[in-house]
Amino acid sequence: MTSTRRRSRPALLLIPLVLAAGCASGRAAAPAPPSAPAASSASLSPMAPPPIGDVPRLSQVADRTLPIEAYLLSREDLRQYDAAQTALVTRCVRGFGLDYTHPPGGTSSETQTTHRYDPVELADVSVNGYHSPDPSGGKKPGSEPSLSADIITALGSGLGPNGKPDSGSPSPFRGKALPPGGCISAAQQELIAHGGTGRDAKVAVSINYEGFERSGADPRVKAVFQDWSRCMAERGHTYATPDDALKDPRWGASTTPSAEEIATATADVQCKERTNVVGVRFTVETAYENELIRLHQTELTAAKAGNDAMLATARAVTAGS
Repeated sequence: MTSTRRRSRPALLLIPLVLAAGCASGRAAAPAPPSAPAASSASLSPMAPPPIGDVPRLSQVADRTLPIEAYLLSREDLRQYDAAQTALVTRCVRGFGLDYTHPPGGTSSETQTTHRYDPVELADVSVNGYHSPDPSGGKKPGSEPSLSADIITALGSGLGPNGKPDSGSPSPFRGKALPPGGCISAAQQELIAHGGTGRDAKVAVSINYEGFERSGADPRVKAVFQDWSRCMAERGHTYATPDDALKDPRWGASTTPSAEEIATATADVQCKERTNVVGVRFTVETAYENELIRLHQTELTAAKAGNDAMLATARAVTAGS
């Protein structure tokens, strides 16, 4: 079984957090993450193509990192933050005499580069075409435990996009004062008291997307796309770029891939390997990121210092719990 069509884009990693008020069975992300920039390469200010060195031959980049990742929260960072917040929230809720156990969260090994230039694996497309693999392996998701009204109240809504709770003052609850925004908000504020925001800095997210968009419009990448297009034409498929093949509206007509979709996606991956699309795109995108980092170094350094302070607090919380 396959799910919706995949997208070849930078990833926006989110912190899996505790249940929020108004949601009796489900996980909520908080504080609110920065939204993914909607800008395309056509709307970006002009930038001269940065120089590149030797271009390696690459069929995939899941085992490689991009320069901007030094300033983005990693999966391990998010795991540490979530573990600390879980400990703080659980302690807070139980402090009101409530029996609360944080529901287990899912784990993922995906990084910024896992699906950046998808599809890139023949074993994948031979089954899924341009559809995303079913992450559950066909298994039905288990139901989350329902929560009592008191627990939902104690959890609260957490911090809003502005980094502040919705309510500004404590409220009486079960004979004690409930922090503004509930236990989630109190935990978040403790974790970011010395720096950080609980989410990626906007400047880092912006560079993550801008480097991707700029590299797609770079003349060196356009040249390799032309090589890829000729390779696809030899196999009977007419597309100007890999993105055109990925976004062919025919693939969205069904929840499962057709034989034609699988044949097209297979040719796509074979032509990417033959023309070294991934190697060129990754090398060029890396060069753009390095230049963008240079231009925004002061902001990025401050953002990383904040994240480092936040994660140090998180480690101290889990070490003491």
